[in-house]
Amino acid sequence: MKLIKTLAAVTFAAVLMVGVAMAADDKKPDHPPGKQAGCCAKAAKAGKTCEHACCIEAAKAGKNCEKCKGTNEDKK
Repeated sequence: MKLIKTLAAVTFAAVLMVGVAMAADDKKPDHPPGKQAGCCAKAAKAGKTCEHACCIEAAKAGKNCEKCKGTNEDKK
């Protein structure tokens, strides 16, 4: 009887730890943030916005400009 209680307690603890570990993995982002184009980064550093037409279009869509070598992923 003591063996059954011990096995039940160990099994419960193992299931609890696996559940916590899986919940912690769900909080990680799906992908790293996108890379901003060099021209946009320089403009942002100067406190301005980039004036390239392609960068303005991408910014309206909430993305980085691929044409200027930024990664076209959603900004967060």
